[in-house]
Amino acid sequence: MDDSKVSRAEAHDYTGAVVEHLRLAGAHVSRIMHPPGQRIDSHAHDWPVLTLYRIGSYREEGEAGARVFDGPSVVFQPAGAAHADEIGASGLETLAMTFDPDWLSPEARAALPRRTCWRPGGAVAALSRRLAELWMSPAPDADELRAQTSRFLLNMWSAQVVAQPVWADEIEHWLVSEAPTRAIANDVERHPAWLARAYRAWRGEGLGDTVRRRRVERATLRLRGSSAPLADVAAECGFCDQSHMNRAFRTVLGRTPLEVRREAAALAPLMAL
Repeated sequence: MDDSKVSRAEAHDYTGAVVEHLRLAGAHVSRIMHPPGQRIDSHAHDWPVLTLYRIGSYREEGEAGARVFDGPSVVFQPAGAAHADEIGASGLETLAMTFDPDWLSPEARAALPRRTCWRPGGAVAALSRRLAELWMSPAPDADELRAQTSRFLLNMWSAQVVAQPVWADEIEHWLVSEAPTRAIANDVERHPAWLARAYRAWRGEGLGDTVRRRRVERATLRLRGSSAPLADVAAECGFCDQSHMNRAFRTVLGRTPLEVRREAAALAPLMAL
């Protein structure tokens, strides 16, 4: 494999604020941040890209149609696949791996699709959190990273898209109000344990995980848009206290609220795009 191939797939392939985390001979991983409302014209990447959702929302249009992503999801874009994006009101953060197909295992390389592949929610989205942890670990073993990424892709290709349950829209206002699972289950006439399992199977995260992620989204917007004390932001966004907010940010983003606040300067030039 020609190691110089991936070196040409530079960070500017991503229309966002980019923090490159890991560069290997054959692949590199970056964290991509977008401000609320950013519009990204149709574009394509020089090399295949595997994108793992973290927080926020966006609408993507491309050869596979249009879809809104507002929770755990995975998107694979083959090289040259044109797509346009519109970032939602809560902004967006993803992890993205650009790779040379020759870097993958032979089985995964042979199975690479030629079209965009989406997997919103479900088991694949849940598994993506483990892959993200490996990608973002301080010093991952290169062979293990290659093997696990290849295995993940094979699972992604074979997984079915989980249909939205009939009760999904009914429980949304309960999630917004952060009601307990029992109250939500009573409203849709389901057992709480059954609802918790069914929601996780569909969304790729638990009911409590959704509530925590959305708190982090709200706090991220507040931190980047104001100089309000951290304790005030925590209270405004539904956390018990500043320590609670710190733990949630560590769990969801792997960074502290103060680190997230400092990223506002990198996002400022993108606000008008």
